[in-house]
Amino acid sequence: MKFPYKKYPTDKGGFDSFGVIEVNISLPHKNAPRSKRFEAIIDSGACRCTFLCAIGKAVGLDVEKGEVEQSFGISGEPTVSYLHDVNLYAPGGIILIRAAFTENLPVVGILGMHGFFDHFKVTFDPTAQRCELERIYQA
Repeated sequence: MKFPYKKYPTDKGGFDSFGVIEVNISLPHKNAPRSKRFEAIIDSGACRCTFLCAIGKAVGLDVEKGEVEQSFGISGEPTVSYLHDVNLYAPGGIILIRAAFTENLPVVGILGMHGFFDHFKVTFDPTAQRCELERIYQA
């Protein structure tokens, strides 16, 4: 599956391009309601999938009751997030992941190494301005 890069404005007035797909999440229960579809950036530099707290709350998570995790992004500033198991609805089907939820995220969602890249072969093609995903089905 091929997805065109999407441009996002930078704080310096320019634009950066990212691989972006639309996803949903839900609680990991049978027939749990899904979130509305939202754009998530595919980020090979992110350790795990991370979403805004509002998305977790929208599907019924008591976000602050999750396991607390403190991480340090490229800015060096600490970020507190709360870990929860959720279903990720991505191209190719449903994936049960352990995701982080935080108030400190400049986008709605980031798809990182744990939870996304361990289920997909991801190829970034900056010359064609697109990324390609191939689902990995583990035995």
